[in-house]
Amino acid sequence: MEENPQQAFLRRAKDTLGVTWDELAEASGISPRALKTYRMPETSQDHRALPNLARAAIARLLEEKPRSRARRA
Repeated sequence: MEENPQQAFLRRAKDTLGVTWDELAEASGISPRALKTYRMPETSQDHRALPNLARAAIARLLEEKPRSRARRA
């Protein structure tokens, strides 16, 4: 089964940040249960669209990652 754009965004964020799904949820302020529904295939009756606010929170984490890495060097 092919990932939809929302699933791909979430997986890339998780992989880029090197965190678990629960850690991504906590860092972005999204409940783990909600994040699970955002990750589900669009064909699932439990699937929910990722709200813009949640997408922005994850995008902020991705933007901050390179900066925090540069500070350590």
